[in-house]
Order: sequence, then structure tokens, then C-alpha cells
Amino acid sequence: MDLLVLFVDICLFKRGPQDVPASRLLFGMALVAYLVVGEILLIVQSDWFEAALQAAVEAMLLLGLCWLALSLFGRQARYLQTATALLATDAVISTPGALVLQWWTARPDVRLFQMALFMLMIWHIMVVAHILRHALSRALHYGLALAVLYIVISYQIMSALFGAS
Repeated sequence: MDLLVLFVDICLFKRGPQDVPASRLLFGMALVAYLVVGEILLIVQSDWFEAALQAAVEAMLLLGLCWLALSLFGRQARYLQTATALLATDAVISTPGALVLQWWTARPDVRLFQMALFMLMIWHIMVVAHILRHALSRALHYGLALAVLYIVISYQIMSALFGAS
């Protein structure tokens, strides 16, 4: 329960990746949570196998961005904590997103669901920026630029691999 509180606190900008224990077990648990929630989100638009494949590719993209950013700034030692924070906070934010997406697919005419998904996306971008800012020991605008760049690049790659959704 303390770990869930930690990741919620990161999502609320109260703590950062430096507060995450450097643990391979915790990283593995965060990766599983990320993949499960990703599968739930993506299965709305595709079958279970393609959704699992997409979630795995998205995880590789996220972990690759994390490694590249930390390497470019000479902060590779922070990889385990940063990657764990990125995976776990994505799962925390995407969990209510999966519910909203389910409701939206049932009632696509309700703009409230579109607005809720948009707000969750903005929140997610800001949480990624917050994590990267702390991990890189840089100002927030560096983290925000990297978070937006990640979103753009990952969208392009996912569209090329799996088609626009």
C-alpha cells in the first residue's frame, strides 16, 4: 500500500523518482502493471493479441526514451528508479483512463468523456515531465519538452506499426 501511495504522490507532484526504491522486483511489478493496464486500454480497439503487442511496444518505447534521456544527460545510474516511476505512474493514471474509455465507447456522443480523456492525457504528460525533470536534474521545461517529444515520436511509431487509431 505504501508503494501505491508513493506513485500517487508522484502523480500529484509531491514526490519524485528519487523517492522510488531502486529495486528490480519493483521495476518488474511496475512493468507488469503497465502492461496489464495497457492491454485493458488497447483491447477496446483491437483483439487481445494485438493489444498485448501494442502494450509491449509502447513499454519498449517508454523504457528506450528513459534510457536515452538519462544517457544524454549522464544520469544512467538513475535508470531503475526513473523507469519504475514512469511505468507505475502511467499505470496509475491509465487505470481511470481505461474506465473513461470504456464509457466513451459505449456513449461516443457524450463530450464529457472526451474532455476527461484529454485532461488525463495532459496530466500524464505533466507527470512524465515532472519525473524527467527530477531524474535529469533540469528545469521543468526540459522534462516537458522531452515528454511531448516522446508522445509525438511514440505516436508516429505506433501509427506506422499498427495503423492510426
